[in-house]
Amino acid sequence: MKAAVLTSFKAPLEIQEFPRPKLGPGELLVRITAAGVCGSDVHMWLGEDPRTPLPMILGHEGVGVVEEVGPGDQKKDIYGRAIREGTPIIWDRAIVCGSCYFCAIKRLPNLCPFRWVYGIHKGCSQPPHLNGCYAEYIVLVRETKVISLADWGETDHAALVSAGCSGATAANAVELADIRIGDNVVVQGVGPLGLYLVAYARARGANHVIAIDGVPARLQLASRLGADIVLDLGKTSAEDRKDAVLSATYGIGADAGFEAVGRPEPILEGLQLVRRGGTYVSVGTAVPMGTIPIDAYHHIVLKQLRLQGAWTNDTRHIAEALSVIQQHPDVFSSLVTHRFALDQANEALAAMERREAIKAVIEPTR
Repeated sequence: MKAAVLTSFKAPLEIQEFPRPKLGPGELLVRITAAGVCGSDVHMWLGEDPRTPLPMILGHEGVGVVEEVGPGDQKKDIYGRAIREGTPIIWDRAIVCGSCYFCAIKRLPNLCPFRWVYGIHKGCSQPPHLNGCYAEYIVLVRETKVISLADWGETDHAALVSAGCSGATAANAVELADIRIGDNVVVQGVGPLGLYLVAYARARGANHVIAIDGVPARLQLASRLGADIVLDLGKTSAEDRKDAVLSATYGIGADAGFEAVGRPEPILEGLQLVRRGGTYVSVGTAVPMGTIPIDAYHHIVLKQLRLQGAWTNDTRHIAEALSVIQQHPDVFSSLVTHRFALDQANEALAAMERREAIKAVIEPTR
């Protein structure tokens, strides 16, 4: 079974073969039909994520078809539907302990200190080897929460891969911001993560959804998902963007703002776009990216502004992401601008690093 393996940082992935694994009780062998190339993968490839063991199979965004079910009781998805050989599925990329303080008391499994993620935390030196999605197959452990896609028909699996990461993380961020009907929302950066934020804000009844980005194709997708004001970074200054937000909100500012760029610098601008008593959520930064100076008095305290971080997601957020995709299937299919075979995994990473792709997807059977 072939996989693209990261053996050295900043070096090409290598196609390697692994033996077919012997499944334990409740485990699944899944044939990968689509693997998303996330911006986090690029950081890992470059050695910028301290969690990355070597060698490893990258890829935490996956959709596939069950090839084999391990022995034991009937495997079921989160809705109680049977999972059999041939069932198409998507899964929660994270495994949590379920019994620590954050899991059991605070109901925040995304903050579980024992949480591990396929394609991020485990190397491929030891059996079952197949722990990431840049592969023909992946082994899902018994504790994995899966969602059957049997009722999705001939849906393009590539359009679904981001539901388990960008879509779910965005759902968590919107939940934390507590967007309400009539709120005005600013989204800085409309890559996959920001596009989901736009869709959720509109679904929650936002009045104005203001999207900021420097790539016209991304802004076009944002408009299709409900952004009624789009601001091109290449054609506007920070003062222009502030004036546009204040003009749309009667001089008050946005109720909620989101950083979905992946760097801390946009936060300084974003804080000034949110109203007094509003909420600003930083959700795009997935690896250490340095620090920025914040005027605590003027930007936070005097405005009584809530500065909120959003880290990954819970399983329920994946279900919410799938619901949004069902409402806009053509848009999320258009979000996938580049498709690659497994032996083109290096080209896929390069396309994301150069920001040529809005979303790149590896299709091992391509």
